[in-house]
Amino acid sequence: MNRTRPKQIVIRMSEKEFNTVKSKVEKSGLKQQDYLIKSITGKDVINTDGLKELTPELKRIGSNINQIAKSCNQGNQATIDEIQNIKEELGEVWQLLKQLAQKQV
Repeated sequence: MNRTRPKQIVIRMSEKEFNTVKSKVEKSGLKQQDYLIKSITGKDVINTDGLKELTPELKRIGSNINQIAKSCNQGNQATIDEIQNIKEELGEVWQLLKQLAQKQV
């Protein structure tokens, strides 16, 4: 019994309360124990599903911005196409962030 959490709490709840908790656990993307501990200890429960999809998008946008900055520092002007491309990519990231925000518990 070398558990890091040796203490146990048993609670009883109605079917409706149980279904509510079960639904929130599923939305959180966490294990039930982790969700309940975070909820009880007052920590924010945040679902991070989908963040991995944002990383490549943000890397692409950063790369494009760096290329434009380098070009501008060499005396060139950014083209309308380059700026429009970044605007579209930022729009995609914004949509992904909105979807993630809607998943939050």
